[in-house]
Amino acid sequence: MINMEIAWSLVLFTALTGCGGWLFALVAVDEFAKRTTRVNFPAAVVALVLLAVGGLASVTHLAHPENMLAALNHPTSGIFVEAVLVGIAAAFTFVYLVSYHRSEPVRRICAVAGAVCGVALSFMAGHSYLMPAIATWNTMLLPLAYLGTAMASGVALYCAIAGLRKDEGDLRTYFVLLAASGAVAALTSLAYVMAASALADIWLIGLGGAVVVGGVAPAALGLAGVARPALRPALAWAACACALIGAVCLRVSMWLAYVPLENFFGLLI
Repeated sequence: MINMEIAWSLVLFTALTGCGGWLFALVAVDEFAKRTTRVNFPAAVVALVLLAVGGLASVTHLAHPENMLAALNHPTSGIFVEAVLVGIAAAFTFVYLVSYHRSEPVRRICAVAGAVCGVALSFMAGHSYLMPAIATWNTMLLPLAYLGTAMASGVALYCAIAGLRKDEGDLRTYFVLLAASGAVAALTSLAYVMAASALADIWLIGLGGAVVVGGVAPAALGLAGVARPALRPALAWAACACALIGAVCLRVSMWLAYVPLENFFGLLI
């Protein structure tokens, strides 16, 4: 078994930008649902920070500025697509903040456009790793798991930010969504772990960290928040911590499951 060293800068990049993208997606949802309107401005600020910090984390993986510029010269590469999506999502988020008290139509357009880019980024960040040369990465289950774990962390963070306000509004709907997103994270993570574990020993961190902590726990905490409104702030922060831990565990599992195709054939001989 050959294991690749974990690229922590890419783990942080995909986990943080995925969380930021889905956090802003919840802002876009509430622009129309209008259940927690006072939460949207601070949530958008946090989303912009996550996109910026995550983007900077990805740059450190390339070590030198010239490497980053060289990568951006290839429009078909995963790095180029991710960089464009981060930049566009951040730009729409910034314009959303600028127009927050000025123009509702502009604000809504920016919210929807930024949310689409942020959600697409959470999927494409995993899709970039699909390559025939690596058996355990070359499956659509990987980007789906990236998307699922990012969704859970973004929804949980939105609920947590809302819980900081005394006038957070009607959060019941978003705790239902938190429970649903936790279930999605659990199922997509489980599907990838089951597929990759046939060739790599990632059961503990995959099932325990990504599936149970990152999916089942947020789902259970979301359901608890639906039933117990008084506990929602604490439950939301607990769910946020669990979802982020799960997102990191899923990405670490991917790196630990690195199995080159030539090594896979060697195991069969």
